[in-house]
Amino acid sequence: MKKILLKLIILSSSCLAITWLLLFSSSSFYGDFNLYYTQEGHDGEYYLNMYQHLPTTPIAVYKLIVGDRYFWVLYNKQGKEIWHSPHYAYLSDTIGGLVIPTKKKQFIKVFK
Repeated sequence: MKKILLKLIILSSSCLAITWLLLFSSSSFYGDFNLYYTQEGHDGEYYLNMYQHLPTTPIAVYKLIVGDRYFWVLYNKQGKEIWHSPHYAYLSDTIGGLVIPTKKKQFIKVFK
């Protein structure tokens, strides 16, 4: 009986931890409160906001300490979200390798 109870506790705590990591990604919640930087495209058609991750998971806390704190969100000029960097991508504060799209070339280029 004790073994079954222990297995049940381990299984339920594992499921709870995975759910917590998926639902409360450190880049799921963003707005003016964690906005770090805004970069407008050359023709004003798109702009890129850089937000700071929130310390919602142990991974996020570690990455914040290390210095990889940011994620990017691309918007069109009407303010509609076009693209979001992957939820578990922790980026530095440099935007040098990213080219914001224009009206003629509607794709993102990333140079490393």
